[in-house]
Amino acid sequence: MQNVWGMLRSLAHVAIIWTRPHPEVVAASDGRRIWIDPALTTAEQHCFLAHEAIHIKHGHTTCQTPAVERQVCLEVARFLISFEALQKVAGWSRCPIEIAEELGVTEEVLLDRFATLDGQQIQALWPPGEHIA
Repeated sequence: MQNVWGMLRSLAHVAIIWTRPHPEVVAASDGRRIWIDPALTTAEQHCFLAHEAIHIKHGHTTCQTPAVERQVCLEVARFLISFEALQKVAGWSRCPIEIAEELGVTEEVLLDRFATLDGQQIQALWPPGEHIA
């Protein structure tokens, strides 16, 4: 897992506020602040902090379109999960929940990372004819 705290240090002007921003939203940002629900798990905190930090790096200060949100989600997944780390865990597990837990991310972020893979990378993760007992 990449260091989300290192990314946040590069955004020194950003304050993290440990409070839920809205009853229906667990994290949000306005370009200067990130609000995050302190009740989230560590993996959820890392994923949501990375998500909001990437919005800030792109200059986003308000809600974005679904297309932009999707691009940010994919960028978060690539940032938090290197192909090498994914390949290592995929070598001994096929369970998305187990893989996500081992990588320290949410299952949603893991699924987004899978969506970024090309056919060659998928074959490298799970070569044809190779099975786990």
